[in-house]
Amino acid sequence: MRGLRRALIEPVRARTWRETGHLLLGAPISVMCLLFVVVTAYALLAGLTVVGLAALAAVVTAARVVGVVERARARVVLKLRVAAPPPRPRTRPGAAGWIRDALADRTGWRCLLYAVLAVPLGVAQAYLVALWWGLGALSATCPLWYPWLPSLDGHQTGEVTVAVWRWYPVRWPYPPLICVLGVAALLVAPWLVHALTALDRLRLRLVAASGEDERIQTMTRRRDQAVEQAGAHLRRIERDLHDGAQVRMVALAMELGRAREELEAEAAPHPAAARVAAAHAEAKQALAELRELARGIYPAVLTDLGLDGAVPLLTARCHVPVTTDIGLTARPPATVEATAYFCVGELLANLSKHSGADNGWVRVRRRGDLLSIEVGDDGAGGAVAHPTGGLAGLTDRVGSVGGVLTIDSPAGGPTLITVELPCAS
Repeated sequence: MRGLRRALIEPVRARTWRETGHLLLGAPISVMCLLFVVVTAYALLAGLTVVGLAALAAVVTAARVVGVVERARARVVLKLRVAAPPPRPRTRPGAAGWIRDALADRTGWRCLLYAVLAVPLGVAQAYLVALWWGLGALSATCPLWYPWLPSLDGHQTGEVTVAVWRWYPVRWPYPPLICVLGVAALLVAPWLVHALTALDRLRLRLVAASGEDERIQTMTRRRDQAVEQAGAHLRRIERDLHDGAQVRMVALAMELGRAREELEAEAAPHPAAARVAAAHAEAKQALAELRELARGIYPAVLTDLGLDGAVPLLTARCHVPVTTDIGLTARPPATVEATAYFCVGELLANLSKHSGADNGWVRVRRRGDLLSIEVGDDGAGGAVAHPTGGLAGLTDRVGSVGGVLTIDSPAGGPTLITVELPCAS
């Protein structure tokens, strides 16, 4: 009884009609996927040419859109959440690097394979489901509409030949038989829909995050958490130094200054005056070094003013005239902001020491999910990231937050160093 009740209820369940809508939407999506198939075929025919490789890279990159659409369709129609793969990392600079990164994107290739499969399967599934439901409903209601068919000599026509048998679907007793077959088709339709949807669920794995993608996402998330915790720890150390040790050093320097003035004001020079003067000078030097240490850990000006206020202070201390162009509408995450600040500071220090330039410039922009920092000069060029040099350390710092540092410094100049930091927030 339970099985019979379920068979009778299944055609009117919300799940059945959600899955039916999902399969019917496969037809228009197949049309979109057909565009990818056509462009892919062109790129493959173009062979190993620059245009062919560029077109293929563009198709692989754009194929991720198919994954976005299909995951959204599964989420809205099927109430099924499909894990999204991570965004494609940018590991190589320039147009050639972009092409190589795109062609190495396994997620893009999986989405492209999904698009190729969706062209025949999506159309076939939508056609089969629409035909099955339509003919089933038409047959089940046959006793209602067959009397209204046009007649010839007072009799309904409609002879149908199947193999060597002839039958007349609009003549009694065929209408009730057709009605029974239509009801049976409607009862079977949900199971056909479920089976085709199960096939689609298997195909959705192509646009879902793979096991390796999930591991990468987990590692990236843990790395970001570790970097954020380290940044918060450094900010706490900077506050402790600023509010604790630095205040005490200021008080010590002031007391030594007063003692020095009192000893120097006496008529007869006091034997300890020279020692107090030396201690006062050492205290001021220690205070300056402590401030520099606190600034190196995490600059207070960055916390107060952000990059808009902190970067101009860095350029003002540079020995080479540097123009600043900052176009940010919102502050990036604290870890990214600190990395950008230290990158600008290190690059400006290199500009002052090694470039021999007359002018320099700093540009900071938000481009989508990336924070872009450009530091350039009109100097002699030839900047190279040596394994033990400052640029190599800067590259490691940028890489720790998932960023990329690009050096463009031909001999004779000019030099342009670009830092791209992910800041999706």
